[in-house]
Order: sequence, then structure tokens, then C-alpha cells
Amino acid sequence: MKALLKGVGLTALLATLAMGDYIDGTLAVDNYNNQAQESSFVPEYTPEESGSTTKGSEEPVTSAPISAYSGSSFSEGPFVGLEIGYVLSADADGWDTSGLSYGLRFGAQNLEWRTMAILQSYSTDNGINEYLKGELNLDYFFLGADNLIVEGYAIRPYIGLNLGAISMDTEKTTENSVTYGAQLGATMNLTNQIDLDVGYKYNSSTSDVIDSISGVSAGLHYKY
Repeated sequence: MKALLKGVGLTALLATLAMGDYIDGTLAVDNYNNQAQESSFVPEYTPEESGSTTKGSEEPVTSAPISAYSGSSFSEGPFVGLEIGYVLSADADGWDTSGLSYGLRFGAQNLEWRTMAILQSYSTDNGINEYLKGELNLDYFFLGADNLIVEGYAIRPYIGLNLGAISMDTEKTTENSVTYGAQLGATMNLTNQIDLDVGYKYNSSTSDVIDSISGVSAGLHYKY
């Protein structure tokens, strides 16, 4: 089962990398709209001001239009990342444990949507309710391009849904199941290519043994 989950994660990686070429554009770190309006005009010239005209015509020779925007921005598209989390509750087979988790992330995003595959591992000192989970997340940045700007950092809150598979070792058995849930959080730009993602997630499963899993996580993404 673990080999199957790794294969699912690799397949999701290849899919998101393939999607990356079709994800659109850029997102400004500072106020895109205001700077675009201030710098998008083209000066008007008259023959008296420019001092030159085309041959046989009174039409002025003007310069090329000024670029609408030249501020700092970071690229949207595919990314890879690492995460560390804290499982608040892993409730299964009558046991409820908590502890640290670790994961790998692969995905792609634009101004409003993000798809992300996560492979997450969670273990405890007593070896109960340990699991390996692979899932696909779909997140919606509900502010769109109107992200929150705090001292030059773009903060983008999101909500989302997830679906995946889990293999959990309980005290009595190893349980394999489908898992599903929801998450919310926010990302913040650290540089043009790196962002920090902090979120909370709650999951249920189709198994009678695995009741629920909830936790918080922090991830670093590198966009390329």
C-alpha cells in the first residue's frame, strides 16, 4: 500500500508539472492597480513640442508606449515544497494520539486556484495510530488579485477540500482507507519565488476504524 501511495504521489507530481505551462501570469507583491494606473499613460506630443514630423505630413513622430507596470512581482505556476505539522488528534480504534508530522508537496497555482499533492508521514513514540497519507488538495484564494498587503508582503487566505488514501497502523491492525476533508489557511510571500503556507486541516475516512484526523501545518514552497 505504501508503494501504491508513493506511485500516486509521483503521478500527481508529473500531472502538476505538466499543468504548469498553462497556468497564467504574475501576482504583484505591492499595489499593482495603483502603479499600473499611474504609469500606463502615453504623453501627447505636438509638432511644436517634439520638433520633428514625418516627411510630407504634419503628423508628429511619437515614442513607443510606456510600459504599464515595472514593479516587483512573483511568478505563478508549478511549485515544490516541504511541510512540518502537528497532528492535534489522530482518533482511531479507540486511541487518540498527537505528535509531529512531515510531508512533501507538489502543485501549481494561479491568482484564484491551487492544486497540490501531499505525501505526509506521522509517527508516535508508542507506534499507535502511525500513518502514511497521500492526498490531492484543491484550494480557492477567495480574495483573488485583491490580496492583503502587509508591509510589502502579499497574504492570500484560502479555503479548500481534499481527497486521498491513508494507511494507518493501530494497536490491533493496519487499516487502509479513503480519506477526505477540508482545510483553511493563508500563504505569505517571503521572496519572489518562495512563499510560506500556514493552515488547519480536518479529515474523516470511509473506514469504521479510523474516526478522524486534525492538525496544523506550515509549508515552504519554491515556485519555478
